[in-house]
Amino acid sequence: MRIPLKREIAGKIELALARFARSWEGLDPLRRSTAVKAVILSEILGGRAKAADVAGVADNTLDNYRHGKKDPKLRTLELMADRAGVSASYLGGEWFLDGEAIRIELSQAAGLRDHVSSLMPPGLMDNPPQPYLHGYDEVRPSSAAARTLEDYWKRLGLHPDTVTTLVAEGDSMVPTIADQAPVFVDTDDRGLADGGIYAIKVEGNLVIRRVQRLVGGGLQLLADNGTTYPPQSIDPGALSDLDVVGRVRSAAVAC
Repeated sequence: MRIPLKREIAGKIELALARFARSWEGLDPLRRSTAVKAVILSEILGGRAKAADVAGVADNTLDNYRHGKKDPKLRTLELMADRAGVSASYLGGEWFLDGEAIRIELSQAAGLRDHVSSLMPPGLMDNPPQPYLHGYDEVRPSSAAARTLEDYWKRLGLHPDTVTTLVAEGDSMVPTIADQAPVFVDTDDRGLADGGIYAIKVEGNLVIRRVQRLVGGGLQLLADNGTTYPPQSIDPGALSDLDVVGRVRSAAVAC
């Protein structure tokens, strides 16, 4: 996973990481990882004073986070990530500066948590602990939706009148959504929330993708099967041209 950065911000992050690196010597890996995130988010937010204001802490408290002398509360990092335009779901990974981007590698523990979550009964499909990335295969409307599904939608808190049923085709959503799996889309939710899964018409094709918001106002449409399906970047000025059908709220298992 990569989060693109402006060249100026990437340069400031590089200098800040070099400045704080000496204070991280001898730290346990978890605290060092947290300190790295605090440094990177601080620079994205505009520096020490602005980051401390966003986090709701004193400047010297933020310095303790960045030096690795003290661990911030998860909520503090979430506030910083949200204001920086970075999904809080990425806080569970390891962050590295990679040129003009932040490279995020998901930890083994996070992968285990995803595995446990995948064993839970299906319910409302929302932001998972780690990002699922959706791709470019076409999806087609199903010919009919069984009346019994209305009760299921209601249990998910959805109104039957705003739900449309699609059938996924192809492997771009695997393993999150299987080929030929029925997909339930809430057409009343088109806000393109960071980390959300959406059905979107792109260049005449109806596709399912996960949205990743970018620093600067743009976004990327990404594929779970990222090895085969490359990401697509959408500039801020082109967001109004996207035809969003709705948010994917649940997907059945195709048998």
